[in-house]
Amino acid sequence: MADQTMQEPAKLTFIQRTRRAQLVECAITVLAEEGYAQASLSRIARRADVSRGVIPYHFANRDELLDAVVAEVYRIATSELRPKIDAQPTAAAAIRTFITGSAEFYRDFPTQMAALHEIVSHSRGDDNAATSEARRATEQELSAVGELLERGKQAGEFRDFSTRVMARSIRSALDGLLHDLRADPRHDVMADAEELAEIFARAMATGDARYGHFPRGRSRR
Repeated sequence: MADQTMQEPAKLTFIQRTRRAQLVECAITVLAEEGYAQASLSRIARRADVSRGVIPYHFANRDELLDAVVAEVYRIATSELRPKIDAQPTAAAAIRTFITGSAEFYRDFPTQMAALHEIVSHSRGDDNAATSEARRATEQELSAVGELLERGKQAGEFRDFSTRVMARSIRSALDGLLHDLRADPRHDVMADAEELAEIFARAMATGDARYGHFPRGRSRR
């Protein structure tokens, strides 16, 4: 049992990969519909139409299954966003696409985002696999955004600013969009995303009469 759980995904059989994917999908649905507290292994197994005893053959415990949920949501988000971002000709266009594309993902994948929210919001302060995976994914995202910002500065598209502060500001603003959308699923999140994209475009632009004077100094990180 333990050996099967610890296998690398690439070493799993087709049947094992299929069952794991089914359990993760069912966990996402239960989390989104019933909440973190109710997302027991028994409920997830019932949703998957299998006995509870099947789950330990694929996941050592609930935390490991929730870890897989977090990884799956970020995998889907990356597959949706990365091609759009990579297709942009400039760093400025890539950042704009990251902002609007993230909002589009929130809108189009509400079940996945609800499941992720349940895990992160109810696991704060806990040092478990799921929250560790969420932190790791967030740091990877911030690093990728930071690379785009640095590229834009080096190309002369952006003024000099703290890459770390700007990347985290973008992330925080997107969290705000997600909060508004969760509060009201009918909210026009895309209109807000376009406004945010414009705000950050102006905040990052090189100084001129239109945007005001931005003092230049040594490059900051």
